[in-house]
Amino acid sequence: MSSFNVAQILPSLDSGGVERGTIEVANYLSELNLKNNIISNGGRLIKEIDKNYTDHFQLPVNSKNFFIYPLIANQLKKLIINQNINVVHVRSRAPAWILSFIKNRNFKTISTFHNVYSGNSYFKKIYNKQLSKVDQIVAISNYVKNEISKKYNLDSNKIKVINRGVDVKYFEKPILDSQIENIINKYQIDTSKNIILYPARLTNWKGQIEFLDIFNKMQNDNFLLYFAGDTKNQSYTEKLQNKIQSFNLGHKCKIIGNLLRDDLKTLYYLSSIITSFPLQAEGFGRTISEALIMKKKILTFNYGGVKDQLDKLDDIYKVDPHKYNEIDIKLQNIIKIDKEKFSNISLNSKDYISKTFSKYQMVQSYVDLYEQQSI
Repeated sequence: MSSFNVAQILPSLDSGGVERGTIEVANYLSELNLKNNIISNGGRLIKEIDKNYTDHFQLPVNSKNFFIYPLIANQLKKLIINQNINVVHVRSRAPAWILSFIKNRNFKTISTFHNVYSGNSYFKKIYNKQLSKVDQIVAISNYVKNEISKKYNLDSNKIKVINRGVDVKYFEKPILDSQIENIINKYQIDTSKNIILYPARLTNWKGQIEFLDIFNKMQNDNFLLYFAGDTKNQSYTEKLQNKIQSFNLGHKCKIIGNLLRDDLKTLYYLSSIITSFPLQAEGFGRTISEALIMKKKILTFNYGGVKDQLDKLDDIYKVDPHKYNEIDIKLQNIIKIDKEKFSNISLNSKDYISKTFSKYQMVQSYVDLYEQQSI
């Protein structure tokens, strides 16, 4: 019998790595027949929660209005008491601030830094550092651990690294012919050419526009470029679309938008190469590991949490940060690589990622941590 009853708190359950990781931990607890809780402002991913063992409670923990934090904190405290929660795990800064208004706590607190968080102003640092004011800090990569230790003057010995995990079994599962046909028809995918897939939320720091500039200059008509990711940032999405049109690349490049998980997996399968060139280092970079599990060719900037994943892998995958002049030739080279050579590289890559960054390792590490904190 477990000694903990945990509540994971995050702003919403719409999409993204934080949301996916939260559900993966909750569903693993459910597989162990352990009751647990998620508190968020709701979202489309609620349907993926195993409601036999996981209770979801909707509170406005996504709010950035400090004036109502005491009110939300009061609601949260009542919920914690009523549900006999003894471990509270905050996964974002707003929930961490709301939690700070609860005094006389009868529970342990954990936070996860999913990134370093930008902003060097005094007030921004104060806002970001609130995530560290807990009993146990978790970082999703060694990169994040090292950076937050320096940026927020934290004792690195008090930060535990739990790497973001990839669902190896899911990405190893064969894709049905009907799924492939459906995606080709649904998104009008041209499989006669080399598809470059750029899977990332459409926003400035993810670097889609900068990569589009590179793609526009490439002297190769055998490449297509597909952007797949959340398009909630309408101004950036429009800016990217306008740039595609100004370059007259409508026949070679398209914005597919946000995809269901199965659809994205199928698009990985259909793609020749998966790319990621963010302007800022990412905390982990989950899409890179997902692609490597599927033994796909990848090309990315070698920094941040991605560097943790690629450190022991072949240099063919890597571009030095912001060396845009190297991307074109590297893309051409990786597409033309000898099949047998790449077979060996991809097999070694998959083996390393599977052993080091699996979903099972991540969720079991959190279970162990919850146990430790509840004692």
